[in-house]
Amino acid sequence: MKALNQGFSFIGVTVATFIATTAIVAVFTLVNFSLSSSYLSADRFIASGLAQEGIEVVRGVRQSYADWKDWDWYSTTTPIVHPVGDTKEYCFLQYDTTNLDVVLCGSETPLLLNESGVFYQYQNGVNSGFYRKIKLTRLSEDEIKVEAEVKWQSKAGDWHSLKVQDRLLRWK
Repeated sequence: MKALNQGFSFIGVTVATFIATTAIVAVFTLVNFSLSSSYLSADRFIASGLAQEGIEVVRGVRQSYADWKDWDWYSTTTPIVHPVGDTKEYCFLQYDTTNLDVVLCGSETPLLLNESGVFYQYQNGVNSGFYRKIKLTRLSEDEIKVEAEVKWQSKAGDWHSLKVQDRLLRWK
């Protein structure tokens, strides 16, 4: 009679298997979530740098004029190139851009990553998956709003975007 009471019952084994399986699935789900969050954080970090670079490129274009107070976005001479309320979107802005007239958006083009994998630009390299667009809006005779938007697609296929903005004032 003692031999019949020894060992595990079928119900006990089933419950133990269910609990162990649930724990393993929970651990794998947590690991997967942690990895996807770290990839998204890395992409967001890159996107924030690319957005800030876009704003700095516009600053550089403005400052490249001999007397940057006469930049056409601030101009009040007739005819006014960019009247108050005017908005333009620019693509293809990169570190060496000196004239915004030649970089108006047509279609979205991704930034390219050079062979060493550390330099984003539009001339050569492989598709980085990041798209940047800069929008300038003239708010007044002395103020320009600069907005930079960077979009990218995550490994899971979801689209993400990051926007930053700054104001350029004619103060000199």
